[in-house]
Amino acid sequence: MHTPILLQTKIKIPVPRSGGVRRQRLLDRLNRTTDGRLALVCAPAGFGKTTLIGQWAEQSSSKIAWYSLDETDNDLMKFWRYAIHALQAHLPPGFGERMEPLLQAYPNVAMPTILDALLQELEEREEGGLLTLVLDDYHTISAAFIHDSVGYLIDHLPEGVRLVIASRSELPLSTTSKWRVRGKLIDIGSRQLEFTEEETRRFCQDTSGLRLSDERIQLLQKWTEGWAASLQLLVLTLKEHEDPDRFFLQYSGSDRGLIQYLLEEVLGQLPADIRRFLLRTSILSRFDAECCEAVTLGNDSRAMLDRLQRLNLFLVPLDDTQGWYRYHHLFSMFLKTQLLKEDPELAVALHRLAADHLAGRSLLEEALEHSLEAGDIGTAIGLLGAQISSVIERGEWSTLLRWMNRLPTEALPFQIRLLYAFTLIVTGQFESAAEELRRLERFAADAEPGEERQEMRSSLFFAKINLAFSSGDYEQWYSYADRIPDMLPESPLLYRFNYNTNEPFVRRTAFGLRGMQTPETEAIAGRIIGILDSHGWGQSLFTQYIVQSLAEGYYEWDRLGDSRRLLRRIEPIARKHRIAGLLVPNLVAAARLQWAEGSEKEAHRTIEDTIELVRDELREPRWLAPLHAFQAGLHLRAGNTALAETLLSSLKLAAPNKPSLMKNLEYLTYARLLGAKRKEKDALGLLETLNRLNRREGCIVGIVDAEALQALLNAQRGYRSEAFAHLGEALALGEANGYIRAFVDEGEPMRSLLMQFKEQRNREEHRGISEEYLERLIGRFPLKEAPMPSERLIEPLSPKESAVLLEAVRGAANREIADRLHLTEGTVKVYLSRIYGKLGVSSRIQALRRAEELQLFE
Repeated sequence: MHTPILLQTKIKIPVPRSGGVRRQRLLDRLNRTTDGRLALVCAPAGFGKTTLIGQWAEQSSSKIAWYSLDETDNDLMKFWRYAIHALQAHLPPGFGERMEPLLQAYPNVAMPTILDALLQELEEREEGGLLTLVLDDYHTISAAFIHDSVGYLIDHLPEGVRLVIASRSELPLSTTSKWRVRGKLIDIGSRQLEFTEEETRRFCQDTSGLRLSDERIQLLQKWTEGWAASLQLLVLTLKEHEDPDRFFLQYSGSDRGLIQYLLEEVLGQLPADIRRFLLRTSILSRFDAECCEAVTLGNDSRAMLDRLQRLNLFLVPLDDTQGWYRYHHLFSMFLKTQLLKEDPELAVALHRLAADHLAGRSLLEEALEHSLEAGDIGTAIGLLGAQISSVIERGEWSTLLRWMNRLPTEALPFQIRLLYAFTLIVTGQFESAAEELRRLERFAADAEPGEERQEMRSSLFFAKINLAFSSGDYEQWYSYADRIPDMLPESPLLYRFNYNTNEPFVRRTAFGLRGMQTPETEAIAGRIIGILDSHGWGQSLFTQYIVQSLAEGYYEWDRLGDSRRLLRRIEPIARKHRIAGLLVPNLVAAARLQWAEGSEKEAHRTIEDTIELVRDELREPRWLAPLHAFQAGLHLRAGNTALAETLLSSLKLAAPNKPSLMKNLEYLTYARLLGAKRKEKDALGLLETLNRLNRREGCIVGIVDAEALQALLNAQRGYRSEAFAHLGEALALGEANGYIRAFVDEGEPMRSLLMQFKEQRNREEHRGISEEYLERLIGRFPLKEAPMPSERLIEPLSPKESAVLLEAVRGAANREIADRLHLTEGTVKVYLSRIYGKLGVSSRIQALRRAEELQLFE
């Protein structure tokens, strides 16, 4: 798995400036976050928001995770990847490694599902005490989907976890008003951040040694209105002014505004070398001495940075070692404006220098940003191509679109344009993607015959399959597929693209259509596999994932032979690729098939071998939990409750009322364990939440599994109407998708419940389920004829009566019984009447129940 390169300076707590004024009244206010879940520090630039929160973080007893935001963080995956990285130091080992596959699975996994996994990690943290995530400069975030995700996090924060958000503007989060009304939100605005007269006095003394009279302190207070940035600029101006008294007499305000006036005053008073350094380095969003030397073309940057710190010139250290810095945002904006005013061509040249330097240090994202600012299209395209694979693997689609949208499409190479179309598909912009693919198809058609054109066709084929699966427009893809006459060469990125990073069943993924399966989807999958096989892509990961999804679907349809054939095809290729996202589902499906065919020992051996393979060879420990859960499920089916409980207890699942969809199999198995221990109420509470999460994700297979188990647990505790309601939900989805094994694998309790349900099918709430489907389901349960315990019957059943009753138990209707036993339908009714009498019952459903009680068939 690719390990993302993250800038450590973005998650370091800013180093407080020495000699800064300690504002205890505001620190005390922030300390009240222990009583709430959110603190908002909102004020315009220059009010000291970051300084205040940094001081609070330094003295707080809370564990602090800090994330400094900027405009490049308007990418959902990038945002949460950094937030998770910031939290990592305060959470159990492996937290980041566990979350990364989920981030890479987006958008195939819904964002709330990923956040649920994060919230569960926060819930399960072993260290006590308060944990605070600080989001600084949140005003730079404009993406609505990030606002929604932050709101979701706030609404579901566990006890002991808080957020502190600093922003120049009010947060566009609908949830804040709710928590404000409940008294769980602390507001610190510009009025609270204004320096008091006493704080102004201490600021002048502590930062610059200025001891001013009460009258002049009051004058400063009037001019600045307590605004920290203007106060700092005034103090700098006074300190360097030849005659401070004269300054007070002359200054009475400026039409240009106080800040603009003071900035110009400060810059004008600086030595030429410092002024030059500030202007040339202003184009850098962050910098160290090396970066500064690249744009200043000097060799004294380390000393210059030390001078700036001594002069207190709005330099913000970004790490403990004082290696990286940025300018205060207000000062930075002023310097950039001044540079563009004085020499716009120099600004472009400086961006080029910065891009070259940062690229040489493998800081490719920052290098690309500078090349775009410089308008250097060629360099930007090269930098984009160098990192596009890793950006796609990280799932940072918004970042990719932002870069590509700043480049002229016609200048982009074919493969990058294709990946642009692929990005549009992933982000749901299907019409734009289809239009771009049509343009690329025309481009490929006009290309010279040869290997390059074949590679174009190969890539287009791949992209069009993805568009078809995502948009449902299969007809357009069919028309394109029919025109592919030649072999499709491997595309290094597309051929090996991994579609599963976290699911033990491919059918649960978006690639596996989340459990939807119809004759149409089967035909499409078969067609795609055939074309891929015949055009050289038979060994590709893409093909194997389609085959695996189809194999799992065949198992669900109870076409065990077809499933086995496809699983055997995949296994050697999956072992060769050594991709756990394919190999684990393949081996789990094989074990499931073995169990269904009565080879219980082989199923256990397959899972044990898979666990050993994942642990010792693949070394991907995140797959061990679902494998152990599946293993526990096998033990539960065999009645080994104690062994199953031992396995599940090692997984350290969170409280049952807070399951995560990322651990669906683990929680589903845990619910089965609770049911086996007759703790139905606890199990049903867990399943209700799990079912809701599956519905949110649109995961059909997950909904059917949860509803079916809820039905069984309600039946087990005697709540028949609730059992039928849940069973009806499961059957409705099951019939629409041809599900068989989801019910048959539940064994005899499900068969009995289905038979009871069948008798009640004419009730209003159950009429949507066809009798044919119910009979087909009941007929698939394995039943063995057993000796008749005649001593418990009023009168022994004759062989023919036994045969009739056995067919009825299997769910056959009277007409089917007559056909199978070569009787008339009237004769069947006569036999059933006799059977009722011998069993001491008066109806078919009672007869079936009585036969079950007497264990007439095993």
